[in-house]
Amino acid sequence: MSDALTIATGGMNTASQRLDAVAGRVAALGTETVPDQGGGALPPAATIDLSATALDLIEARTSFALNAAVARTADTMTKRTLDILA
Repeated sequence: MSDALTIATGGMNTASQRLDAVAGRVAALGTETVPDQGGGALPPAATIDLSATALDLIEARTSFALNAAVARTADTMTKRTLDILA
């Protein structure tokens, strides 16, 4: 059962890192301009696929929530096993 908890913790760490990376991209949207082909400047939002960014945020949140559920289930199973053995 500790294997499930270890795997769930690793999954939550990975989801958290992914969320940090996506949040960093979102935060950087209004900070700089990117030169376009016509000699003007486009805001970064015009050069980034916002729907893919939103999808990445949703996937990271869902992954974290699912791994947290696995951790809660592993904890419940451990408690019940200890209650049976006691």
